[in-house]
Amino acid sequence: MTILRRALALVACLTVGAFLATSVQGPASSRTVDDRCAGHGPIPASALAHGVSLGCSLVGRTVYDGRVAVVVPPPGVTVAGDGYGIDGEVVGLRVTNTGTEVRASTGTSTGSSRAVASAARRADPEACKDRTFHLEGHRWRTSLRYGINLGKAPSQLDKGTLVRQIKAGNVNMRKGRNTCGRPRLGTPVAHYTGKTGARPNIKPGAHSIRCGDFNTKNVVGFGNLPGNLLGWTCYWWLGDKNMGAADIMLDNGTKLVTSIPAGCTNKWDFQGTVTHEFGHAYGMGHTGGGHANLTMDHTETACSTYARTLGLGDWLGMKKMYGTR
Repeated sequence: MTILRRALALVACLTVGAFLATSVQGPASSRTVDDRCAGHGPIPASALAHGVSLGCSLVGRTVYDGRVAVVVPPPGVTVAGDGYGIDGEVVGLRVTNTGTEVRASTGTSTGSSRAVASAARRADPEACKDRTFHLEGHRWRTSLRYGINLGKAPSQLDKGTLVRQIKAGNVNMRKGRNTCGRPRLGTPVAHYTGKTGARPNIKPGAHSIRCGDFNTKNVVGFGNLPGNLLGWTCYWWLGDKNMGAADIMLDNGTKLVTSIPAGCTNKWDFQGTVTHEFGHAYGMGHTGGGHANLTMDHTETACSTYARTLGLGDWLGMKKMYGTR
C-alpha cells in the first residue's frame, strides 16, 4: 500500500506540474513575441500588424511584406517606403517604433495593368476637378536639404539634364506648380547641396526593395529597381510628425526619358516621376484607384508629362500641410 500511495502521489505531482507549465507558457501569441525577440532574422509585417510591446529591442531588424522591406528605426521614429510604377503592383510598408511598441502597416494596390492605367486617365475625373488626396501624417518644418548621386545614372541620359529635372521635380511639388489656377504653396524652401558620393539609403534587389537604417542624409540617386518600378522613396519621421530624412531612388533602365519622343511607346516621363517621389518626401501618400490624372496616383501613364503639374487633389493635400503664400 505504501508503494501504491507513493506512486499515486507522484502521478498527481506530475499532473499539476504539467498544468502549471502549460499556464506559464501562455497563448500562441505570447510565444510568437518570444520568437520575435529570438534571433536576428527578418520579421513578417503581419506579425507586427497589431503592434507589440516586447521585452527586447527590434531596432535594426528587417520587417517585410512581400518584396518590400524596411529596417526597424530607433525609438520615436517611423519609416515608410513607397513608390511609383507602371502597373502599381508594389505595396508600400510602414513601421513605427514608439519606444514601447513596434507596429507595421501596409498600403494597398489596385494591381492595374498598363492598358488599364492608360484608359483610366480618360475615364477618371480631370486633374483640376479631382479633389482627392491622402496624407501620411508628417511634414517638413525646416528646409529639405538634398544632394544628388549620379553614380548609377542611366548612361543614355544627359547628366546635366537629369540634375535640372530633379531640381525641377522638387519645385513642382514644393511650390505646387499647377494648371488649375491655384496659388503658390508655402512649403519651406529646399536647398540642393550639390552632387554627393553618398547613396540613397535604399537597397534594391532582383525581386525586392528595402529601406535601410535611419540617417539624416537626403539623397536622390539611381539604381536597378525591381519589377516595373520607376521610382521609390524611403522616408523617416519623428514622434512629433516632423520629417527627419528622405531618400529617393530612380530606375536606371531604359523606361524613363527626359523628353517624350515622337511615336512614343512604353516610355515614362522622368521629371513627372521625380515630382511624384518628392510628393512622398513632403508627406503625400497615394490617392488610391480612380484618380489616374493626379500626380500622386500609384501608377504613371506612359508617353505624357502630365505628372509634372499637380492636380487639384495634389495641391489641396500640400496646402493642408504647408498653406499658401
